[in-house]
Amino acid sequence: MNNKNIIKQGLLSKRGVFLKTWKKMWFVITGNVLSFYKSKKGKFPKGLVPLTQGVTIKVVKKRRRKWVFCVQISKKKTYYLSASSEKERKEWMQAISGTIEMNQTDKVTLKDFQLLSVIGRGTYGKVMQVKHNETKEIYAMKILQKGMLAKEKQIKHTMSERNVLMRVKHPFLVKLHYSFQTLEKLYMILDYAPGGELFRRINDEGKLPIDCTRLYVAEIILALEHLHKMDIIYRDLKPENVLLDQGGHIKLTDFGLVKTDLHKKCGGKTRTFCGTPEYLAPEIILDKPYDETVDWWSLGILLYEMLVGVPPFYCELAEEVYELIIKSKLKIPFYVDDEAKDLIEQLLDRNPKTRLNIEEIKKHDFFINIDWEKVYNKEYEPDYIPKIESETDVCNFDEEFTEEVVVDSLVKVSAIGKVDEKAFDGFTFMKKVDGLGMMND
Repeated sequence: MNNKNIIKQGLLSKRGVFLKTWKKMWFVITGNVLSFYKSKKGKFPKGLVPLTQGVTIKVVKKRRRKWVFCVQISKKKTYYLSASSEKERKEWMQAISGTIEMNQTDKVTLKDFQLLSVIGRGTYGKVMQVKHNETKEIYAMKILQKGMLAKEKQIKHTMSERNVLMRVKHPFLVKLHYSFQTLEKLYMILDYAPGGELFRRINDEGKLPIDCTRLYVAEIILALEHLHKMDIIYRDLKPENVLLDQGGHIKLTDFGLVKTDLHKKCGGKTRTFCGTPEYLAPEIILDKPYDETVDWWSLGILLYEMLVGVPPFYCELAEEVYELIIKSKLKIPFYVDDEAKDLIEQLLDRNPKTRLNIEEIKKHDFFINIDWEKVYNKEYEPDYIPKIESETDVCNFDEEFTEEVVVDSLVKVSAIGKVDEKAFDGFTFMKKVDGLGMMND
């Protein structure tokens, strides 16, 4: 962590909770947290003290120890600390008090939202439909457990996702409105798409009409083009990550696997193995350097799936899927439109050098009657409009999730201690603060 992120650091003595003995420990204030370590070289904190609204600090007189003060989190939890001089105690109290005050100003927290329904769940957390208490706006709240992210080495991906979401602004990409954190979790407040996942619609209908597919694919192309212009590869295009908004238009979500600064820092190529098996480009499977053209391969897979009902290379075992992607002949059913068939074949070119690029895709005969500016402005009306009875209706999401108890689950204390809190510096984000623009922690 850069020193500029540290508000104050140094040695303090801390009183034990049970034995009441005092031990010297290394304390650091960053963001809205006071962390303490066994020593200055400690990698993971022994404890984390939130410096947020409701926390109080005061001088404490002790008969056998000078310069003591306490940080009270709640009626049941108080930290007793001791400095080496009156001057040092004053400096620490001012730093802690100032941090608490700073975190009381215009900060969004979980208390600002009403939890309505669970609408999704993943490896590291879940997604909930929520309502902002003041504005009454409906959002999707993505909740991630820090302990799980640390355990699975996903912190870097998560921070990258947050950074991309903060930067992008496009009609077919979900928007980040706020992000904040607690000691245990990360929270991202995103656009809510009441139409649910494209995956559900394909699953329900088997295959989609050609004109509907054409518009969906056109909107996805503009979303991917925008990311590529920002030097970002998406790398996780699949029906589960394509949402439908209230008007039936698409929104790409889940940016956990994005690769940023591809040309700026990586020379235009990367070789990380990631993604969902059925949608992986051959060059990723073969561990070859690749670029943004892997997204166009995934688009070809998705186009095929929308028109046929299943991906072209499908099997129960991932290893067999990889074999099919690398070696199997592409078979397209006779009922698929000729222009769509030709586009699929040229997108699923195993040679990324001859695979269609963005300009060639947009000029393809499959889109001969498409006005791309009208697509961007949502002037084409989708043939399918999600049925929604109210703004909080979750009928388009899987009942497996929506029937869950609506609660922000507790995290085991044992999982919290293994997290390096420094890794999440800068996560907090607000899209605006009284017209003054964006704000980060």
